[in-house]
Amino acid sequence: MQQLFFTVLLAALATGGMLLLGGGLFLLAEGERALWQEARGLGRDLSFLVLDDLLLSDRLAVEEKLRHLKDRYPHLAYVYILNPRGEVVAHTLSGGVPEALARLGGEKVLQVGGKTVYQVEAGIMGGEAGVVRLGLERTPLVASFFRVVWAGLFGLLWAVGLGGALGYLFLTRLLEPLSLMVQEASRLKEGQPARFPEPPHELGALGRALNAMGAEVRRRERDLRLLNRLLSEMHALDLATLSERVLGLLVRELGFTCGDLWLSGRVVHCEACRDRCPLGGVASLAQEALASRQVVVRPQGVAVPVPPHGALVLHGRPEVEEAWLRAFLEALAGPLATALENARLYEALAEKEAQRARLLKAWLKAQEEERARIARELHDEVGQALTGLILGLEGLPGDRVEALKELARHTLTEVRRLALDLRPSVLDHLGLEAALRRYVREFAERTGVEVDLSLHLTRPLPQELETVVYRVVQEALTNVARHSGSPQASVGVVEVLGEVRVFVEDEGRGFDPEAVDPGRQGLLGMRERVELLGGRLSVESAPGQGTRVQVRLPIGVAA
Repeated sequence: MQQLFFTVLLAALATGGMLLLGGGLFLLAEGERALWQEARGLGRDLSFLVLDDLLLSDRLAVEEKLRHLKDRYPHLAYVYILNPRGEVVAHTLSGGVPEALARLGGEKVLQVGGKTVYQVEAGIMGGEAGVVRLGLERTPLVASFFRVVWAGLFGLLWAVGLGGALGYLFLTRLLEPLSLMVQEASRLKEGQPARFPEPPHELGALGRALNAMGAEVRRRERDLRLLNRLLSEMHALDLATLSERVLGLLVRELGFTCGDLWLSGRVVHCEACRDRCPLGGVASLAQEALASRQVVVRPQGVAVPVPPHGALVLHGRPEVEEAWLRAFLEALAGPLATALENARLYEALAEKEAQRARLLKAWLKAQEEERARIARELHDEVGQALTGLILGLEGLPGDRVEALKELARHTLTEVRRLALDLRPSVLDHLGLEAALRRYVREFAERTGVEVDLSLHLTRPLPQELETVVYRVVQEALTNVARHSGSPQASVGVVEVLGEVRVFVEDEGRGFDPEAVDPGRQGLLGMRERVELLGGRLSVESAPGQGTRVQVRLPIGVAA
């Protein structure tokens, strides 16, 4: 109670102090702004007052006006007037205007005679007739700030003291039962018997409710602890692991001999206690529980239905109350059914994913083979036909013949480029390094994008891995040419710690990866190829900061 009281008291003091300080600082800032405005206004007004006197060269009148201004504003530190040549015409300083001060023009915060001065400057007739400079002291502003702070602090201390005295009297009467309840709650938390006070006022209902709750907590503490442990074990998605963990925990904690899990005629044993389990009786108990949709208790064991197609069979009879055992196992049936269904779906999903991966792998292999076949046909048949056409046109006169020969040469170049994009023969015959160097060179010639290629491989890679690396670089550079707008790009292929790391980066316009459709064909194709070989693909980019595509592929056994 005392701790709460002092906490509230300190919180009130701290809050009031912060508000007071914040208000004082705000007033100080506003006062400083007002002081600047006052100084600027005085400078403008004085420039108009002395204009005629300066034009008439009436220096005495100018000095009289300066003295009058000094008398009206006690916090005016100084004021002096300079003619267009920078000479002092009049001033209010007893010892004259120091040369260092005269050189400091414009609006500034200065230290003059140990005091902070806000200096402003105003031109007389736009500066053609001279300049007025004056400085106002900050001392009155600071003094006002401290007067406000001290007055507010005194009021805060008086208010907090009065409120604290009244609050202490109120809290003493109100919080004493609460303090006792906190002590009893600590005992209850530690597992000790607790009895909450039941005062005659409104807190009595709270005390009675807490006493009832304490009794219920003690009754359910073991149930919840065991259920939580079981639920934590049910996170396993593998059916064998899930069964072993749940059965083993139930056998240990409840005192059964052993346990089995029955799923559509399939029996999953508890391996840790398998030697103690009977040879039969699992199916009959499981089917009886599943048919009745209730916990079945028999002399030889207990069966818990796990709809729709399973049951939990625990052999033996533990020394616990039957009603409690039924209630506990009924509470366990629902989460266990969910966990088993998750395990079944996980197995089905894993099988589907494996099938999809096999199909995708076969499809990519067939795609590469078909690309290679089409590339060979383009190179051998179409390329040879175009070459024969060009040779047949050689020696024939005429501009139209020259145009036809140029068209045939261009078509032959495009056919060879298409064949290279489909399946570069150099990749099959000379390997990844030669294929990448050739592709990068032709890519730069075709698109104008300069590519810096870095290759550091210590051994030949498997053909399937080389194909994936080549296709990733090809697709990434295509995206650079289409979307980045960058005049150059970098490509690296490095072997590090048993894996191949590939990166393609540019300094183009970049994009937001979160805003890009994840199903976009280019990125999706690269990701599928990489993940089929157990690798990872990541894209790092931001608008205006370029793009970096990075791939990590395990090498496995080199071909």
